Amino acid sequence: MPGKYAPLTAYLVDAAGHGRESVELSFAELAELVGGLPPSASEHRAWWANGTSSQQAAWRGAGWRVGFPDLERRRVRFVRDAAPSATSPRSLRQVEAGELPLDEDTPALDVRVRCMWRIAGEVGLSGGKLVFPSLPEVAAIYRLTLNGLTGRPRIYVGETDNLRRRAGNYRNPGLTQQTNQRLYDELVRHLASHGTVSLSVATEAEIETGGLRSALPLTRKTARVLAEHAVLALAYVDDTVDILNADRGAE
Repeated sequence: MPGKYAPLTAYLVDAAGHGRESVELSFAELAELVGGLPPSASEHRAWWANGTSSQQAAWRGAGWRVGFPDLERRRVRFVRDAAPSATSPRSLRQVEAGELPLDEDTPALDVRVRCMWRIAGEVGLSGGKLVFPSLPEVAAIYRLTLNGLTGRPRIYVGETDNLRRRAGNYRNPGLTQQTNQRLYDELVRHLASHGTVSLSVATEAEIETGGLRSALPLTRKTARVLAEHAVLALAYVDDTVDILNADRGAE
């Protein structure tokens, strides 16, 4: 097989010719054989997937597959892979995600989002209408926490370019504002049943990637949505609250 990894193909073909069923090499030995390995070989297990990228085609084309890449010990074991027949289930199966070739030209996504919550106050009910605490006209992430009626708190997390206006939308939802109407009904029902609703807001956030930290500009919707979804993702992982946000992926 032509290309950078042709020596690996030749090595494995020769090993098969000598009746070997497995071959284990250190990353250093393999690097010497093919003239160097990219950093992703030592950092990402997906580099060793049995897919169709150039390095993967080198061992798959020789009739071998990776049995186990040990990134900690920096070693890899290849094992003989019997070729499937044209009608076998293996030859017809869909390619698994782990077998897709690694995009070495695009950096891996490694992002940390940090925001500090500030207590805005309690949401009340007066004359059947919601009463929100005084809020500034700023872009923010907000979290409504409903307590008092069930064993677990319920939360709603949202983002807005204007906190004060968003509170007004919840007090008087328009006929076409389905989300605002749904949350209005939920809050009124909860408060009328003697539950409590507290409001926390985050008006500043930071993003860290590649070891560098910078301000996350919440005046941009993309930045607010990133922070909002990070809050929700953490809530799903922690599983200590029930989430009121509609999740289109949920069954």
